[in-house]
Amino acid sequence: MSIMEDDQRYHCWECSRRRLVCDSTRPVCRRCAMTGLTCPGYGGVEPSKLRWLAPGRVVSRTRRPKRPSPNTHTAACGKASPKPIKESLYRIGGIAIPLLDSSKEGYAVIQAVEYFNACIYQDLIHIRELGPNPHIYPISAAHLQSVVPDYLRLGFICMTLSHRIHRTEHSPQSRDLVESFYRYRGLAIRSLSEDVGIEGRQTGDFVIAGIVTLLLLDVQQGVFPSWRCHLEGVHSLITLRGGVRALAPSKHLESLLLCFVFVAVIGNTTSSTSDLTMTSFHIQQLKVIMEQYDAGPCPFQMCPPALFAEIIKINHIRMQAETEPIMVDDLSQEAYKILNCIYAFSPQQWAESRPSSKPDWVLLGSVYQAAVTLYCISSLQSVSVIPSEPSLRTCCATQGRLLQELLTQTLSSPKTRRYMLWPLVLLGVEAVNSSETMRFFVEAQLLDLSRHIGSRAPLVAGDILRRFWTSGETRWDACFDRPYVFSSQLAVDISRILL
Repeated sequence: MSIMEDDQRYHCWECSRRRLVCDSTRPVCRRCAMTGLTCPGYGGVEPSKLRWLAPGRVVSRTRRPKRPSPNTHTAACGKASPKPIKESLYRIGGIAIPLLDSSKEGYAVIQAVEYFNACIYQDLIHIRELGPNPHIYPISAAHLQSVVPDYLRLGFICMTLSHRIHRTEHSPQSRDLVESFYRYRGLAIRSLSEDVGIEGRQTGDFVIAGIVTLLLLDVQQGVFPSWRCHLEGVHSLITLRGGVRALAPSKHLESLLLCFVFVAVIGNTTSSTSDLTMTSFHIQQLKVIMEQYDAGPCPFQMCPPALFAEIIKINHIRMQAETEPIMVDDLSQEAYKILNCIYAFSPQQWAESRPSSKPDWVLLGSVYQAAVTLYCISSLQSVSVIPSEPSLRTCCATQGRLLQELLTQTLSSPKTRRYMLWPLVLLGVEAVNSSETMRFFVEAQLLDLSRHIGSRAPLVAGDILRRFWTSGETRWDACFDRPYVFSSQLAVDISRILL
């Protein structure tokens, strides 16, 4: 029997085309089924593959010939000659990461799905141990079906590329991955702009999802100040559709609205007072936000809703201190009320409302209680709403040591590690008044967290904190030279929009 006949007998046509090892399961192989592909089977004749193009799409174009690179090559007449995809593994921290050729757009979505299911989903699945979470699931072809706009598929590709870039920072593919990321990001922005310009689509669910996707991409890169522009765009669309109160009951928009609120509120905490945004809007919508999302599986990235509400109030006080300084006495009274509410919060009582794994929820509640305490005191002292008293400095020092101890536990657990970026940044700000040991702890954990969650944001946080530690300043507002947001959320769940 010839080699070709043997290959056709034991490998389906799709695995043969992609030069992958097929498990030879009949009638369809499991590898195709796992990645959401339609297995073409094992017949003696190769099935034809047609790709649908929407009317008006470019079918062909003249391209400049490109110099061959390790991942791409061109054949005569300017037509791309597909390079066999060789699957290999790159190991970092004991994790095996598939390194696939991402240079061909025809393969990009398939490879993104494979990477998500093999790497990102395998990390996220541990979170289910904290209780049921409908937003964590493997991706299949149904999630990227033809009704999904191009910009959402391109955004999904960008998300996986960004994750791979930071997981495999020193691999031979890093440079090519970065180039691919920026190329697909540009295509996503162009595709979204086209939909925004079409009458009747500007305020649609898909457009909101597209802008939120770009928002999260920029947040994870940590270097794009445009995340605020995306945020303002989502705010405008929500306002045009009646506001948060009108949209909150819509279950299919729940993930989008939660992401919008969380990024805006947490982004304000790591921005200077002069750069705060939407604080009045958040205060006005506070009641409906708490009513609609208090009972969710982890609506505010594991931050207890009661403490998240206090963060919203603190942000608003900071804004008022900047715009209405004559109200300092009234603001001071409100600030102490907030501080007392934070002290009165009970992680144990909150954990009782969780469906399972109560010790982990107690730990999470304690982490955020310590972090929000530090934020309340330090940020409001920075605008002279709370005085710089020795007793409050002692309180911050105590909370800082407690937070470091708690983070040592949560950062070592795959169930909770992903959600510790913001508390870790808060500890870093407090470390300006503490020891080198605490600063070293923060630096080391931010570096590890960047690799774990596949994001540049922790590295950006480390740069900001090191600059702050050596500046001679200790005020909260002196730490952040422009608006930053430190969130570990990679993507938003759009599955309900497809229903």
